[in-house]
Amino acid sequence: MWPFSRKKTGGSAASSTTLAQALELLAKAGVRIRPGISLNDLPDPPLATIESPADWVSLLALLGSEVERAKFEPISDDIWHFDAECIEDHGAYVDVLNRFVLLAKGALPLADVRDHVDVEAGEAWVEFTLHGKKEHWDLEVNNDWVDPELYSRLQQLVTKRGDGKRFFIAGLGQDSLISFGDDQMRQTLSRLSGLEFQWE
Repeated sequence: MWPFSRKKTGGSAASSTTLAQALELLAKAGVRIRPGISLNDLPDPPLATIESPADWVSLLALLGSEVERAKFEPISDDIWHFDAECIEDHGAYVDVLNRFVLLAKGALPLADVRDHVDVEAGEAWVEFTLHGKKEHWDLEVNNDWVDPELYSRLQQLVTKRGDGKRFFIAGLGQDSLISFGDDQMRQTLSRLSGLEFQWE
């Protein structure tokens, strides 16, 4: 099971905010809709007015999802609504690592990402090249859950290269919101959503 419990901060943005204002606040914090994607592309229509911390969480989750068409592109490169129960076959960990690479915006330049997943045999691993060095990580198999150590290991890699920026995460249950940035960004998203985004 994904190990990050849902925690709340002491404060939150409780005042009424229009969707346009909310998106502007998030953009200033570092969470933007990708170029070429409009509100009409979103899988669910967002609320016209953000009234509560729960509304902010819903908006962040929506921005962290994918456009339901063609290549299923991420709506935002800056936040990810991640369901940890997603490891079913070969390629699943490749998709997970590639999304972390996208979030890190150059601070995690993984190349030649490969994986092997055999849930029945209890086998899983990922391989990639980082700055010319090949890495192989054996991973724990727990049905179709992501090995939680993967997040910690990627965090260790990016901490050395992120210029003060790191991944941070807020658990929502089996799913999570994951982003990448500095402490100011982490605190801003925590304040708006009422969640406690954590480095670990």
